[in-house]
Amino acid sequence: MLKINPPPSYYSDTQLSAYLLRIGLPSAIDHKPSLDNVQTLIRHYITTVPFENTEMLYSGFLDCDPQAVYTRIVENKMGGTNCHGLHLLLLGMLLKLGYRGYFIMARINQKRGPPEVINLGNLDHSAIVLQVPGESEPYFVDTGMALGFTRPARLAVDFEFDGFAGRRYRFVKARHPESPVTGEEGEDWRLQMNMDMDWNLYPKSVWRTVMQFSMQPFSVKDLLNSTWLVQHNPGHILRKGLVVMMFTENEKGVVVGQKSIVPSGTTVTLRTEARLEVLQEFGDEEGRIAVLKDEFGIVCPADAKASTSGRLYVSWSMKLI
Repeated sequence: MLKINPPPSYYSDTQLSAYLLRIGLPSAIDHKPSLDNVQTLIRHYITTVPFENTEMLYSGFLDCDPQAVYTRIVENKMGGTNCHGLHLLLLGMLLKLGYRGYFIMARINQKRGPPEVINLGNLDHSAIVLQVPGESEPYFVDTGMALGFTRPARLAVDFEFDGFAGRRYRFVKARHPESPVTGEEGEDWRLQMNMDMDWNLYPKSVWRTVMQFSMQPFSVKDLLNSTWLVQHNPGHILRKGLVVMMFTENEKGVVVGQKSIVPSGTTVTLRTEARLEVLQEFGDEEGRIAVLKDEFGIVCPADAKASTSGRLYVSWSMKLI
């Protein structure tokens, strides 16, 4: 059984209360660590705060310091951030609530072809290993890629679980293709799913590797260093174009959709269990700014269009209403 020492949080009681209010969870209700409570908290988080790269795309700089992320998302309500920023904020608040956990780093499979072929990228994606009271095994938490994760997943070999919109996942153990270490000592964890990246279902028993990771803990400093490398890598997907993804829920508090803008895309789409729907289209920067407001609540200053004309990386402030 994995045992995690209780690390201190970098957030205060006042910041915790403000965070809970920001995601629509009154601080007065019971937040005692439990599987049900952390599932509820994460659902509120992913349906309130988007995974997005506007700060990096429009200013050329992404500040993932825990206090900077708190200021951006909670105090100034400016939007979301990348996987590192989302997980820095989430884990800090979970630690403050009494959970035990730590960051891990993962390599995303870059290959879009046959599922048996993999091409693991850089160690630049983060997730959280969480220990939940009363549970014998740790849980895997990832709010940073909009993979279809809407709740923590029990981290166990060959454990299968449902994701969003028909996606199904499992964890297995496997070696990195380039690892010189053989046997169990050379095995890491792999997250696999039953669909390709375009949501096409594979035949039964066919799985595609999404990412590979170890149980090695990483620190806040590690995530900050990784953020620097991402924003200085011109080939990274978050540098290629606007990415905004956020889950939606119905009146019963059930996650039912995922709104997205993808790199090089000119539409906002809503994916549900039944279909993929185009909500809005945009063809220029003015349309993009309008979409950010209409679909994700992100408001830009009046001169944003002029500031961005003919330029990929610009600087302008935003706020979330």
